[in-house]
Amino acid sequence: MPDSWEEYFEKKRAEQDVYEPEVQRMWHNIDKELKRPAIRWRSWLSKAAIAVGVIFAVGWFVRHEMMMQAQINSLAAINKELAQQETSYINQVNLKWDEFKSMPSVDIELDRMLLDELALLDTIYNNGLNDIKQHGYNERAVLIMLDTYEKRLRIIERLISEKRKTQKNENKSQQISI
Repeated sequence: MPDSWEEYFEKKRAEQDVYEPEVQRMWHNIDKELKRPAIRWRSWLSKAAIAVGVIFAVGWFVRHEMMMQAQINSLAAINKELAQQETSYINQVNLKWDEFKSMPSVDIELDRMLLDELALLDTIYNNGLNDIKQHGYNERAVLIMLDTYEKRLRIIERLISEKRKTQKNENKSQQISI
């Protein structure tokens, strides 16, 4: 490289006048460059529209799922088959509970203990329901929730059986004492 820019330009000045520009090629390149930004703009706009559409669809889906999870307050909200099973269990539990309530209570301590068990089953049911609300459908949680109904039935039947035994024993003791 020369010592100064002035010397460099002096040497190259003679070469500048030798070359003639290719006008046709220059205008072709200029024209190509002028058209290119319009194509880029359309491409960018279409990509942005697709991205906005995808974001909107994902947002709508997530919102819908969150609303559905918030609305689940029993197994009946999940599907029709579970709704039928739960309704059947609820009807059976209500019938047995009405039968239990109609019988006179003698052993209050046993009743209290088994009622505490029923409260524990309610807690297990609610925990399963909360798990489904937070994490979506979970087969294991559903089975546990259905199992709580079966256990409720067994506990209430046990209470009824105990009440019947005590009534029979009281009736026998009354007959003997007479």
